Formats: sequence, C-alpha cells, structure tokens
Amino acid sequence: MAINSVNLSRVTTTQKTEALLSSLRRNTAELFTGQGRLASGQRFQTPSEDPGSAARVLNMSEILGEQSQFITNIRHAADTLDATDVSMGEVSALIIDAQAIASQNIGTLSSPAEREAAAELIASIRDQLVAVGNRTFEGRYLFAGRDTDRQPFIETIDGVRYVGDTGDVYARTDVDELTPINLPGNVLFGAISSQVRGTVDLNPIISDGTRLEDLSGARELGIRKGSFQIVEDGAAGVVTVDITSADTAGDVVQLINDAATAAGAGFTATLTNNGITVTPGATPISIRDISTGTTAGDLGITTAAPTAAAIVGTDLGVSLSRTTPLTALLDGAGLDVTAGITMTNGASSATIDLSTATSIQDVLNAINNSGLSVKASINEAGTGIDVVNLLSGTELSIGENGGAVASGLGIRSLDLDTPLASLNNGRGVRIEEGKTDLLITAKNGNSFEVNLDGLTTVGEVIDAINLAATGAGVGMTASLAAVGSGITLTDSSGGTGFMSAGRANLSFAVDDLGLTGTVDDPETQIVGTDVASARATGVLTALFDLERALIADDSQALTIAAEDIDRHLVDFNKSRGIIGARGKSMRDRQTQTENAVFATEQLMSEVRDLDYTEAVTRFQQAQTALQASLLTGSQVLNTSLLDFLR
Repeated sequence: MAINSVNLSRVTTTQKTEALLSSLRRNTAELFTGQGRLASGQRFQTPSEDPGSAARVLNMSEILGEQSQFITNIRHAADTLDATDVSMGEVSALIIDAQAIASQNIGTLSSPAEREAAAELIASIRDQLVAVGNRTFEGRYLFAGRDTDRQPFIETIDGVRYVGDTGDVYARTDVDELTPINLPGNVLFGAISSQVRGTVDLNPIISDGTRLEDLSGARELGIRKGSFQIVEDGAAGVVTVDITSADTAGDVVQLINDAATAAGAGFTATLTNNGITVTPGATPISIRDISTGTTAGDLGITTAAPTAAAIVGTDLGVSLSRTTPLTALLDGAGLDVTAGITMTNGASSATIDLSTATSIQDVLNAINNSGLSVKASINEAGTGIDVVNLLSGTELSIGENGGAVASGLGIRSLDLDTPLASLNNGRGVRIEEGKTDLLITAKNGNSFEVNLDGLTTVGEVIDAINLAATGAGVGMTASLAAVGSGITLTDSSGGTGFMSAGRANLSFAVDDLGLTGTVDDPETQIVGTDVASARATGVLTALFDLERALIADDSQALTIAAEDIDRHLVDFNKSRGIIGARGKSMRDRQTQTENAVFATEQLMSEVRDLDYTEAVTRFQQAQTALQASLLTGSQVLNTSLLDFLR
C-alpha cells in the first residue's frame, strides 16, 4: 500500500490580514453600536437589531400619539366647558337680579315712577345677558353652536335676534367617542321660538325629477340602488336592469325601458302618482331581486309569480324637498299660492309675494328673505313646512292675504285646527264652566251669548258662535280673517248702531280669543288679534315682557313675566347642571387619559430604554476586545520569514 506524504501548509499573510480586519470590523461595529446606545439611551437603534421589540415600540408609539391627541382634545374641551360654566354662572346671577326686581314690584306698593326706573334696570340686565351670550373663548364664540366664528346675538329695534347655529360642537375624546362641549345660544336663552308647525301634509306626488334620496321606499329603508331582473318567459327571457346610475325616479323608469328595448322585451315602465308601474307586453313577466339584492323590493315591484296584469308598485313615500314643484303637492292637485301670505313679527310686517313661486324652494326663499327675522324650512318628517321666530321679545303672526295660501301650506298661525290650549303662549282660554262665556251684540241691538264648554279648537269656537247666532236669530257670522290671522265677526243685521264682543259671566274667554272690542257704524267687522303667534319663550323674551309691564304699570302682565322668569331660572339651572357635569366628567377623563399615557410611556420605556449597567459593561468589553485585536494584529503582522524558519 502506497503511503502518501502529508503536506504541511502555513497561514499566509493575506489570510492573517483578512482575519485581523474582520475582527477589527466586528469589534469596531460593536463599539460603535455600544456608543450609539449609550448616547441615545435606547436598546436598539434600527428595527433589525430587535424586530420583536421594535414592532412593540412602533405599536405603542402609535397608541401614545393617539393618546396625546386625545389629551389635547380633552384639555380644550374641559377648558371650554369651564369657560361656559363660568359664563352661565354670570347669567344665573343676572336672572336672579331680574327675579328680585320683579318680586319687588309685584303688588300695589310700587309707584309708576318706581316701576319705570326698575324697567331701566331690567333693560340693563338684558344687555348684560346679550354680552355674555356673545362671549368668546380662545377666539371662538362660546354660544354660537357650530358657527363659532360668528357673533350669535344681534340687538335690533324689535328685539334680540339669534343668528348662531343650533347644533353641538363635539370633541373626540376616544377612538369611538365624541362628546358635546358647548351650549348653543338657542338653548342658553331659549332664543328661538317653537315652530309655527306645518299642520298640512303636503303629500307630493312622484315626478320624473323626484330624487331617489327623497323616497322612503316600499320598505321605508330608502331606495338602495343596484340590479334586479325582469323575467319574460318564452320571449326575451331574463332581462337585468341596473339602476346604479339613476338619480331620479324618471331615471329608473328610463333605465327599465332601455333594458327592455335592448333585450327585445315587450314590457314598459311608467310613473304613477306614488310609485312605478311595469306593464307586460304579450308575455307574462315576473320581477325579482338578484341574490341578496334589495332594489326591486325597495321599488315595490317584486312579484310572487309571472303575471300578465300590470304590476303596480307600492307607495314609495315621497318626501317634500326643496325641488318639489308646487303642482305636485296635495297628491297632484297642486297648490295655488299666487295670493301670497302676510307676516308680522313685532312692529314689522310684510306681504310675501309668491306669484312667481313654482317650487317649495321658492316659497322658503320668499319667507326667509322677508327681512322679518324668521326661518322657514322643511320639517324633519318631510311632510310640511315649519317657520320659527328668530327674535326674542316679539311675536310672529302668519296669515292670509285674501286667499287661502297660509292655510294651504299649513303655516297659518291661528287656523281652524289650532288647539285652544296652545293659545296665548300655552296659557289657553279661560272659561266659566257651566256658564256662557261670550256676549256678542249686533248693530241692530240684538245680542246672544256663547257657551264654550268642552270646545278644543278654534274651528269649534267659530262653529259655536255661528250656531248661537243662528239660534238667536242674530245676523252675525264668525270666520277666520281674510287678511291677517285671527277670528273675524261680521255683522249682517243691517243696524246702524255699534257691534261689540265682550265678557259674559265675567269669563275671560273673549280676551283670550283676541275678540274683545267695539266698532261703530259704518264698520261691520270686529277683526280679532292673533293669539296663536309664535314667540321665543326664553329668558330674553321674559325680560322684554317684564320691562314692558313695568313701563305700562301693568300688574297682571308683570306677574306673568315674573312667573316666566322663575320658570326660566329653574330650566337654566338644569342646563347649567348639565354643563357642570360634563366639565367634571371631562376633567376625570383628562386624569384617566394622562394616567394611560404615563402607563404607555412606562411600558414603552421597559421595551425600548437602555439598561446602562449592562450597556457600559458591554461597551467596556468591546473596547477590551478591540484593543486585544489591535495588539494581536501588530504582533502577528510583524512576523518575518526568519521567525517562521526558526
């Protein structure tokens, strides 16, 4: 067996050099990393050094960023609520001052001069309240609703107008939590009237231009746009109709007819007053939704089986919109508004010209641009129009201008259906139970009395007056005013004396109906006042009432105003309590969020921050290793061939 020799090799200088450089690089990198950790105070400087910890730190950084923003939001919200509470404290003190002035002047001990001086104090208190209502915080109006860059209260000749927004301002205090942080001026001072609510369902019909968003749908879930199928067995077969591009009811009908034409089908679609009708051609059809689709169901045109009869869709519930034509109202009968309406707010009056109006938007614009500080809008149900009075201290009356437009629109302030209990700002009509209440005398001297027991509406009162006049044989007719708003008594007796409406059995009903009065020949009508007018029922209006009662030396009106102020103070303190509770809750939330931020920072510190004892030890080890490598390298690289041969 052959024996091979063993070759003894040696380490070359190049290999030694490369090994030394590799060691130096490694030692230098460790030293550099240690220096970076000591300088930054962090365990790692790049995610690759510790991917798991880096991911945790990134997640906690995002959480900390959110929490920091929430802290900022919460602090702003808490400061805003605190400023609101302080302002409301001032308002409460001013209302209490007004309450004291009212109490001091109730009764017969105060002279007219003293009451007039007290009226000046009330006016001053009202001015101070308006100043608080216009207060700013951090450059924003506190009580302007969402319109925080606009002064909410403006003093006018007739009263104080609220031009702010009625919505809430919210602060995001958590990922899925929005908290209201303001009190709109309409709530602070009750600065907007209860609506002259539309009493008529204007019930528009569907037209080509009716937007799908204005339809409640057959299921009252709206019209969810998608595709459905119309099946024409033995003819065109399955025809798919896609209405995703439709915006109006007319578009839906057009898309159905286009799909039929494209497929060579014989069915056609048309609009009815309340929905869509699909009429088969020579072949029965059925309509169905596709899979989980809902479009055909929403349109109310699905069928259980093929039919040769017209498929009449169910009522799609058309809502009133700004674009609704006046001709579409009242189930297609339309509404003639050319006569216009009359409106009075305080000392200002206007005749609203609607002769060129063709849509609901035109009507709203004409009312809102009347200069009477009113706001007309479509009600939330989408059935009619509401009108609100934006002025504190005035009463809004809406009546006719010789036609029946206000009644047709359902916005006449005193109408046949107006409840008696709502008259006189909710004080109703005072009657004498079991006795007659009205004494009405005609111009020929004949008179009759009217009993109002059990009556609930203005229309019933008018019917009772006319029935009593007929029964007594007196030529007298009661009706709603042809111009303006109120009850009118018309004398047809032919007499030449005076006509009057007064109290019977000391009943105050004639006063509460606004009918008290006497007219002389040749006048033949007593036109009553509107006792169903809309007014802002807040504290500013109560102060206006109190001021006027003091100036007029009217003890009864003064008592009513004082009672209103007492009630408003109770309501105001409830609102202040809500704001105070929100403020405390917000401060508690601030503490909780700050604690959460601290806990997150602490946890992130445990994952990210450097253990200096360990880091310094490793840094010293890296220094020692580098020094050893340098020393070893200097010795190895200095070795010569002679050293090797030795």
